[in-house]
Amino acid sequence: MTAVASISVLLPTFQGEAFLERVLAALAAQRVGAPWDLHVVDSGSTDRTLELLAAARERFPVPFELERIHSLEFDHGDTRNRLAASSRGELLVFLTQDAIPSSPDWLATLARNFEDPAVAAAYCRNVPRPDAARLTKLLSAGDLGYAAERREVRLPPPAEYARLDAHAKRVLYNFNDVASAVRRSVWELHPFPRTEFGEDLLLARALLEAGHTVVYDAAATVEHSHDYGVAELAKRAEIDARFNAEWLDRICVASEKDARVLEERCAPTDRAALAAQGLSGAELDLEAARARELRGALFQALWRGGRSAVRHPRTRVLAGKELSVLFVAHGFPPETLAGTEVYTQTLGRELLRRGHAVTVLARSAPKRSVADGGPEDFVLQRDEYDGLTVWRLPHRLDHQSLRESYAHPRVEAAFRELVQRVRPDVVHFQHLLHLSARLVDLAHEAGAATVLTLNDYWGLCARVQLVRPDHVRCENGQGLGCLVCVKHKDYATIERAKALYPLAAPLVRAAEFVVSLPKAPSVKLERILHKRRVKLGRWARAYRDMQARPALVLGSMARADLVIGPSRFLREKYLASGRFDARRFVYSDYGMVTEHLRALAKTRDADGAVRFGYVGSLVWYKGVDVLVRAVRGLAGAKLAVFGSFDPAKDEYHAELARLADPVRVTFRGRFENAKLAEVYREIDVLVVPSVWFENSPLTIHEAFLLRTPVVTSDIGGMKELVRDGVDGLHFRVGDADDLRARLARFTTEPELVARLSQDFPRIKTIAEDAADMEWRYRALVAARAPSAPERRDVEKASR
Repeated sequence: MTAVASISVLLPTFQGEAFLERVLAALAAQRVGAPWDLHVVDSGSTDRTLELLAAARERFPVPFELERIHSLEFDHGDTRNRLAASSRGELLVFLTQDAIPSSPDWLATLARNFEDPAVAAAYCRNVPRPDAARLTKLLSAGDLGYAAERREVRLPPPAEYARLDAHAKRVLYNFNDVASAVRRSVWELHPFPRTEFGEDLLLARALLEAGHTVVYDAAATVEHSHDYGVAELAKRAEIDARFNAEWLDRICVASEKDARVLEERCAPTDRAALAAQGLSGAELDLEAARARELRGALFQALWRGGRSAVRHPRTRVLAGKELSVLFVAHGFPPETLAGTEVYTQTLGRELLRRGHAVTVLARSAPKRSVADGGPEDFVLQRDEYDGLTVWRLPHRLDHQSLRESYAHPRVEAAFRELVQRVRPDVVHFQHLLHLSARLVDLAHEAGAATVLTLNDYWGLCARVQLVRPDHVRCENGQGLGCLVCVKHKDYATIERAKALYPLAAPLVRAAEFVVSLPKAPSVKLERILHKRRVKLGRWARAYRDMQARPALVLGSMARADLVIGPSRFLREKYLASGRFDARRFVYSDYGMVTEHLRALAKTRDADGAVRFGYVGSLVWYKGVDVLVRAVRGLAGAKLAVFGSFDPAKDEYHAELARLADPVRVTFRGRFENAKLAEVYREIDVLVVPSVWFENSPLTIHEAFLLRTPVVTSDIGGMKELVRDGVDGLHFRVGDADDLRARLARFTTEPELVARLSQDFPRIKTIAEDAADMEWRYRALVAARAPSAPERRDVEKASR
């Protein structure tokens, strides 16, 4: 028997002011022989929760870490996994914000269960609050989580276990993470699944089926109960029943008739229990009627929720922590160095450092033709870069049809070949541009778990950015106009084509009919008709290909096991298509390499001017012309534009040069990334004036890391990242006058820069991002694992 070496108590919070003060006080009073710490993740509280946490943190007797996330990032399983990943304790203790430890020995009592190396998890006894409603105490009396007897649960022999019905198995799996503990070594092999409910039960089932012991410790108690009304009780019961049906194949209440029978059966028992508490007469009648109403609502909801026909595969404990991860991207360094490619590189490198096998498949654009010695298209080329194994797929984009731009058979064949070679546990798609959307389905066919990060709008827009070449932003789909946008140069006809969309189908059928007509009797006439048939046929095929694109591309994307949107805006754009399951589409921003980003003390302008800056590509959709116009004639302002600038060769650059106020605007050109902090030393305020729906701009993250406020367009991920009046300002997208008014505030309000530099958001590091990806990958693979490891000593396995 060995005592636990260290403990991390993990507490998710949201609007928790009602009980949080008592929970924190009870935790601060714990007497534990082992070193321990407290980690809290708050999901956007607006009550006094953050104030209470900050006050407690100041005087807490052990290390206390606090992280704040957006409410959209919360999930019962994911948030607990995030807490576990950010902590270091050998024992992970999960506690809710309304579960109050009953004594100073609670944590030590719970931890003692793990002196037995066979124990993988343990959970605490709940006791109703002293002021709990009478009916709350009545309904909790039969709950396994309120029982007074200790239970040590192990599965019976396989043959006996197989004979148990779903109800008996559900009793075995009972587990409650309101107050519980799990060995880190076990959690690493089975993170909590992402579910609406029951993540704790699924963990317990997997642990038991892997041969571990799960303990219910009646001596480790927490004060925890809820006085549910009829509506709330029914809502929770329906969710519970749906979980039981979908994950445990258990029907709680088989029919509406059974629900009524159960209500009738409980009525006399409840009445007798209430009478035993001293109730009589009208008071007894009233409470008995209320008990019956609650029971009726409960059983009816259990029947309704159990009608779901969905069935999920069981999750299993992994055989080991290390995974084989295959990244798929539309390019990779050093050939391409854009944001997605560099992010894939840094994430892959960090996962490699954490012990995983990482492979990259990336489309390559050969500079030489095959005749001149270049590689053949679609023949995989093995490479090494930054310690990563990279398979480059040459593809010169010589498409035979519009369909091949999003579903290419030869790309798919190469992918099958590589998957057979690598046999990844997880395929993480970073981009499918110039590849094939069907790769997601092919990865599933190979048995891999799949993750898809949506870095832009390629799934919704063949031009990727939801912005037309004629500089019009696409708020909604363009219908037939999308075909004109992609295939033709006459962009003025896009709106007309969009309006004609309802007529497109009959027009295409007519074109296809003309194409199918037999040859004309006259050779001269046939020569004329043939050209028109060819043109009509191409147009009809292109229309069919464009029409088929959303179903194939978005349908394939939506079948990924997990979809990640780095901005809430992008996530909502894709969800609006109606093709994605919101439960499997998470919001999670990028992690960044931050070691080289240390804010330097700002220098001051010799003339006392406010120094605005732009950092990035000088292309029209970045809106640099809007910024240059805004600065013209703005007294007390200077603008430094950083980015490759060649007005002699680039028409847009030449336009910027013509627009620029030579007194106030300087074009500084490119700079080495290692000098980024030095660049920002000369910038008081960064401006991000993009006119397209940027996702989660790297430049804004960098500005915050370098303690520089940001003025940005009021659309997309830019508006989301920059909090207006907190760490920057918003202006109407594309409106130079409105931008000038915002910039002018900095010249007339000397304290504004300092005021907007007080509360920059915390930027996720690439190490933290990789840690989160790691548990996400493991949880997904656990849902696909073919078998659990044999029964083993948990303590030895963790060494």
